[in-house]
Amino acid sequence: MDEARIETERFDLVPLNVWQAFRLTYPWTRDTEFITSFSGSGAPRSRWRWFREMVRPKKRKRFVHAIVPRGQTVAIGIHIMSLSGYRSCRFGIGIHDRSWRRKGVAREVRTRMIDHLFENSGVERLYAEVAASNLPSVFNCQKLGFANVGTLHRAQCDPATGQVHDMLIFEMFREEWVRRKAERNG
Repeated sequence: MDEARIETERFDLVPLNVWQAFRLTYPWTRDTEFITSFSGSGAPRSRWRWFREMVRPKKRKRFVHAIVPRGQTVAIGIHIMSLSGYRSCRFGIGIHDRSWRRKGVAREVRTRMIDHLFENSGVERLYAEVAASNLPSVFNCQKLGFANVGTLHRAQCDPATGQVHDMLIFEMFREEWVRRKAERNG
């Protein structure tokens, strides 16, 4: 897998290094609604805490891309892929710019990233862990064809609110994606 700039119909997905990812996402930690849906907790974060907590790019293992609308320079969100386990990849996405929410960004970006991943790696299985209360992410996983394969009950507690969250586990295998893509195109 490479760290290439990837294009969708409306977006450039720009690979970030550790410092670029930190500089982009740290200001977003002050947005309680966003950071709660993205990380499971709206608790305030110091720069040091966020640097330790955030998903950091790591060559050949973790890939972080800024989601930038075509022709613009300001990122509206971030997409994360972490290779882990046997031929597996964990996905994460966050759309920080509210004006882009409910406009198909997550679906468009994930579709392109899944295609890129399967075309350029030996990954066979994709998965995501989503807070059960994060309905936009739950629906996005379902629309893309991910299967809900389990629930981690009371898996996270937001220290800022004391609210306990169940986490849903979604997964999809390469052959399912290829079959669905053929059905869409055929």
